[in-house]
Amino acid sequence: MICAYWNNREGEWHDGLLAAFGEFRPQLLPFSTAHELVMLAHQTLLDMVVIPASGTAHREIALGARAKAVPALMVVPVVLWHEQPEADTIQRILSSPVDDLVIGDAHDKNAHARLRLALRRSWRDLDVNPSSRLPGPTTIERVLQQKIQAGEHFAVCYADLDDFKAYNDYYGYFYGDKVIKMTARVVRDSVFEHQANGFIGHIGGDDFVFVLDPAKARRVCQTILSRFDAEIGLCYEPRDRRNGYIISKNRRGVPESFPLMTLSIAVVINRGDTFSHVGEISHMVADLKKYAKTLPGSNFVFERRSKY
Repeated sequence: MICAYWNNREGEWHDGLLAAFGEFRPQLLPFSTAHELVMLAHQTLLDMVVIPASGTAHREIALGARAKAVPALMVVPVVLWHEQPEADTIQRILSSPVDDLVIGDAHDKNAHARLRLALRRSWRDLDVNPSSRLPGPTTIERVLQQKIQAGEHFAVCYADLDDFKAYNDYYGYFYGDKVIKMTARVVRDSVFEHQANGFIGHIGGDDFVFVLDPAKARRVCQTILSRFDAEIGLCYEPRDRRNGYIISKNRRGVPESFPLMTLSIAVVINRGDTFSHVGEISHMVADLKKYAKTLPGSNFVFERRSKY
């Protein structure tokens, strides 16, 4: 975890930040000017910027506004930390471009908790896929690792669209994004219909992962494929739907006929101690997915081999 902070009162705030973020093993990078902060943002992937404030906080608000105008800092939480702001100062800070206000001195445990909350919220928001609103790779990895360590029995299902690139190249990213959203909805609704506490994640692009009870995996996969096949035709123009294919360039740049998209799902079961870490699951499910995509139409395949 890397945090940049304005070192107008270095020793006190440095110690306060260490106390707040100790569990994250922070690397604290001080800066004295807006230019120095911009240089840090260009050189390092910052997790947070903290600006200690006092009095009317005019300088601090201006510094925060300049920070949020920098493209490299637009998605980085910029937090003002004020010991005891007046009511009008609070209103001006909350009306400024900064992301949050933390109130308390450098040793205030509630202020430390608010900083940690802002950090966790930022990490969560960055991991959410903007198209599907589903958790991304970081959350997927954490969920799987927790289940492995707990010795749970669970099914990991990897869903991947077939011939999505050809569709995206042919119709454009706007319509490609609609297909991603439709697929996410179908997967999400189908999983939750059969298992309310199932987990659905979006690795990125046209790849999805869902995790659920092994006994329910087959039924859920059948539901997903049935609903997907019923809806995917509506994502094509009537002429292409009647033809049953589109003509688009393949990865070698050569025009090729591509059928209407289908969906392939690879299913791997963890039976308590089958896997010891997420990398083993990822390796096996990726290999199985390649096989599933060689089969015609929408389909799902269960892994029957033992772990490599």
